[in-house]
Amino acid sequence: MPVFGKGNKAAEKWTEEEARKLVEKMRDNAKNDISILSLQDAILSVDLYSTSLNYIIDKFPVFETIKKDINDIIIARINKGALKGDYNPTAGIWRMKQLGERDERTVDNKSSDGSMKTVRLSAEAAKAISDKIDDEV
Repeated sequence: MPVFGKGNKAAEKWTEEEARKLVEKMRDNAKNDISILSLQDAILSVDLYSTSLNYIIDKFPVFETIKKDINDIIIARINKGALKGDYNPTAGIWRMKQLGERDERTVDNKSSDGSMKTVRLSAEAAKAISDKIDDEV
């Protein structure tokens, strides 16, 4: 596998098919190798650097979903390990948050009849609302 150094133009010759094989191998490694506990571990498992993965995703945005799959696999591994006692729970929670996992969010909402209701939002829904507010400001 080529490793991209500064000024190296090899990556520009990559096809989407070649990049797909590499990124899917990274996902398979993350799924099957329990020692992979970070995205960087998964990237290194295919002899790549994070800047190279970023380049590939910039060139082929479709691979962003596979990157998210890799991250989710790692989060699930850490979560299960912390629950089973294989990992320190505090360190496990910290690591999952570093990987993007977020706590459930609640919002108090005043209904048209004046009553208050608490609405539970997923992290994705809360982010979408936050992004929309940011866009309007």
